[in-house]
Amino acid sequence: MEGASGEIDEDGREVVTVLVVTDDPLIAEEVRYGFPGGVEVDIAFDSTQAWQLMRDRVPSVAVLDFQSGNAGGFSLASDMSQNPRLEDVPILMLLERGQDSWLAEQAGAALYRIKPLGTSALVRDVMGLAGMGARAHVATE
Repeated sequence: MEGASGEIDEDGREVVTVLVVTDDPLIAEEVRYGFPGGVEVDIAFDSTQAWQLMRDRVPSVAVLDFQSGNAGGFSLASDMSQNPRLEDVPILMLLERGQDSWLAEQAGAALYRIKPLGTSALVRDVMGLAGMGARAHVATE
């Protein structure tokens, strides 16, 4: 099944690209080195950087920190859902508290998790979303 990016490597396999938007350097570092080989991770520390990265390449999955940067993950997710190039990108929203889950769903998140989240759980969730053809609301804590 082809993901959002549609990029194919030289062996004919789909390249999984993950865009992580967070202003937390610890999350950025964990994510950058937590994925297996063959997964390309782009890190943006605010929505402006995220838009610059998405102008060049549509990610397979976006991991957005709800409380991040100048506009936050909520605003970025909402804007992505209105953009024809990005509307099918599954979004994993990282939340500070469970009470924000409704907002994450309203913004178009396919999945949300409460921080802190271990690297292995994040990688598992992202890889699962990368295999999704369409958004499905699977909200678990």
